[in-house]
Amino acid sequence: MEPLVWRAGSTARIAAALWCAVFVVSTIPPAGGSLADPSVGGLVAAAWTSLVAGWVACRLALWRITADGDGIRFNRMWSTAVMPWSAISHAEARRDGFLEFVGPAGEPMGGLFRPPWLSRLLGRPDDAGEAADTLTALALHPWLRPSVRVGRTLTDTPYARWAVPLGILLCIARDLVHR
Repeated sequence: MEPLVWRAGSTARIAAALWCAVFVVSTIPPAGGSLADPSVGGLVAAAWTSLVAGWVACRLALWRITADGDGIRFNRMWSTAVMPWSAISHAEARRDGFLEFVGPAGEPMGGLFRPPWLSRLLGRPDDAGEAADTLTALALHPWLRPSVRVGRTLTDTPYARWAVPLGILLCIARDLVHR
């Protein structure tokens, strides 16, 4: 059985692109935060807000949860978290759309599904609940788990790999738009 993968869809990617566009157009660089007229405080503020905006866009558009024979892998800012099946007792869909993996190792979160309340409002299936149920079944019943290990093409990449360059581009684009 192949690894199971849940990831951001096209709606999330469009939302991330709109987020970036609104950020560039609606935020004004702080005084001295322009690349043409730099000051240390202004550049730090411009860089920080751009990195945060880049992280939010990546969190919306690039999340992925992969379940394979070893456990569950999901993105973090600087690395990919890997939770072995033995560290998970069950998964829960939170009201904000994140999945919470509960077990002896703690309660890390992964994914960013459409929140259940929004799924009900739109008349769409509750993808977060279905993913949580599937992952709980896999955690409880080892014979249901995918036997194949994740290949390089399914390995998650940390958000920083994309958020840092995107933040730099957003900073430059904001500076160009507001000249």
